[in-house]
Amino acid sequence: MEIISGVGVNGAVVHCLLLTQELARRGNEVVLVCRHNAWIGQQLAHTANVTVVESDMRRWPLDELRRMAALARERQIEVINTHMSRAHNFGVFLQRFSGIPCVTTAHSHKIHPHWWFAHHIIAVSEQTRRYHLRFNRVRASRIDTVHGFVDVTRFRGLDAHTRLQTRADLGVDEETFLVGAIGDFLPRKGQLYLVRALPQLLERIPRLRLALAGSVRTESYYQKVRREASRLGVQEAILWLGYRQDVPQLLASFDVYTLVSLDEMFPVAILEAMAAQKPIVATAVGGTPECAAEVDSIYLIPPADPQAIVKALVELYEDPQKRAQLGQRAYETVCAHFTVEQQVPKIEAVFRKAIAAARR
Repeated sequence: MEIISGVGVNGAVVHCLLLTQELARRGNEVVLVCRHNAWIGQQLAHTANVTVVESDMRRWPLDELRRMAALARERQIEVINTHMSRAHNFGVFLQRFSGIPCVTTAHSHKIHPHWWFAHHIIAVSEQTRRYHLRFNRVRASRIDTVHGFVDVTRFRGLDAHTRLQTRADLGVDEETFLVGAIGDFLPRKGQLYLVRALPQLLERIPRLRLALAGSVRTESYYQKVRREASRLGVQEAILWLGYRQDVPQLLASFDVYTLVSLDEMFPVAILEAMAAQKPIVATAVGGTPECAAEVDSIYLIPPADPQAIVKALVELYEDPQKRAQLGQRAYETVCAHFTVEQQVPKIEAVFRKAIAAARR
């Protein structure tokens, strides 16, 4: 039973979607529990071996826990796997009601007591595992690292025509040096530092444009980024794209992909850019350096440093061969280490370990 509380799209939701699809493809029967009108439920509604069940995940009164426990017993569920805080809380209570072990997947750095009550924890990066060992006092025997993953096939077939068409749709010609960032607007994503790097970048690369795509999760931060762009006089160099569903096509249009976050667990956005064979400039925070499992697969820079952003992007602008090499190396790395087909069997192994321990 996969339980996820996210309604929209984010890294944890995409992770759960790919995991559920691959578990089903490998012959497992999966019950996907999500909230009403959740994006993930719509994506999986007609998937073989997957049953989608909506739930508000309320723990009080106890009716919903009783309903889910009865469903789990009826469907002979052997393990519960949860994603995101509301689901984690619901899952550990459901574990008590049903006697079925709950494995929580840690996609975030949060201090919360539900980590203590889960039967086992999967961390999506080694840095995330260390965080929970230190701050949530989780026992080392109860947490394993299984790195995140991507569906590489989704990014194949992105040819020159796709690039040109998407750039035309964006109003960008082929002579423009297009730098892209895809991520929700919230402070830890660091778009503010990209904007602060723009004045110097435009002095060196007058035809540079910055494409910012993502939902507005924190309105005050989004407005702060807009005000900073206006103050610096660079608003005309920014494409404010909002939420996009055409991520593969958008990535194809970029010359360089950037992720300048202040904190990350194991960013799916990086893996997607790697699968699209993009040269990547990213901040060395959280689990991001673990995405660079092979040397020279990502150009890593320090966080909150506009000067470092300028240096990296100018260097890549002036060296097309290095851009191509970085993109190829990124693709080889993601194919070698982070495909859904490689990682899901490792998650299944954690599930089997939890099931065996619960039966002892």
